[in-house]
Amino acid sequence: MITPEGLDVDLIVCEVSRHFNVYDYFISGGDLVFSVSPIRDLKRDFMELYGSLRGMGYMPFLTKEGEGIYLHVRRWVTRGKRGFGPRHIALLAATVGTVMLDGYLRSENPYLYSTIPGYNPIATMLIFTAALLGIIGAHELGHKIVLHVYGIRASWPYFIPGIPGVFPTFGAVIAQEDIPPNRDRLFDAGIAGPIAGLAVTILVAVYAIQHAPMVSLKELSELQARLGGRVIWFPVPVLYLLLQNALRPVPEGYVVLVDPLTWAAIVGMAITALNIFPAWQLDGGHLARAVLGARYHNYATLASILILLMVGYYMMALFILFMYMVSGGVTVRPLDDVSPVSGWRKALFGASWIIAALCLPYPRFA
Repeated sequence: MITPEGLDVDLIVCEVSRHFNVYDYFISGGDLVFSVSPIRDLKRDFMELYGSLRGMGYMPFLTKEGEGIYLHVRRWVTRGKRGFGPRHIALLAATVGTVMLDGYLRSENPYLYSTIPGYNPIATMLIFTAALLGIIGAHELGHKIVLHVYGIRASWPYFIPGIPGVFPTFGAVIAQEDIPPNRDRLFDAGIAGPIAGLAVTILVAVYAIQHAPMVSLKELSELQARLGGRVIWFPVPVLYLLLQNALRPVPEGYVVLVDPLTWAAIVGMAITALNIFPAWQLDGGHLARAVLGARYHNYATLASILILLMVGYYMMALFILFMYMVSGGVTVRPLDDVSPVSGWRKALFGASWIIAALCLPYPRFA
């Protein structure tokens, strides 16, 4: 029997009955809706049904009303494949340009010429560009790989150029074309980017720590007298300080000059921290949505905005608040929004808060 909505009811009923106990079914709003209970385990039963129905061109999703569990089935809406096209190339080229210009402006620093033997600003600019784009690229590639492994279609990253001399890039975004089947996979797709980006950031930080110029306070005073300028305290994440103390401790009476690569490592850590905040549709917002559910995800967003305001990240806080209000608080809802996220992912969610605290520079308390 084929319904006006294009659903082969007999086929779907047969398939659903293989994976669930079915008590009733009916048509509602174009969906074929089943009142069900799991045969073995709800999450496992749904994933097996998801795989079989997707191959037939149907999309299942679960809802819970009171104590009842309802399985909805509708046609799977497909979109054209998004390859790596002219828009990706143009945005990437523009971002490379803004990052290179920013790197050159930061490399043309008389303090670096005076403290690094054989200093080459062009080489520094190129290393800086590779480091910063590598951090952002690894972050997005982490998302892309996990989504690909799970069979969730997504675009290639769209890089966003920034303002040289201020913030050379505003990162990159991936357009996710399929809905994650459950909370576990929503969580995994969200956490993969920050983990991959942080791994590359730590490599950049290790290199930067080994090569950043270190001068005594007396030398710094002499450089100021000769070159002019003033000393500006630069906010450094706790993680960077821990790496610095482990790899190249700063002797008493000495300071480290922030060269472009040091700045790239610190920015990479800040990007990781800000993305992990459990707010709106940031990566951490997907983690919060998976672990806490829709209601408490909204509370976590508001708490994140308040924390960002408290530690001095006013623009980020206002951006999240604006986007949250414009979107009406809507975020990604997995197809199975009934089964809870697994226990180890809950533990990793808690650990992500520690990572954010270690990676975030605190300018307000400078």
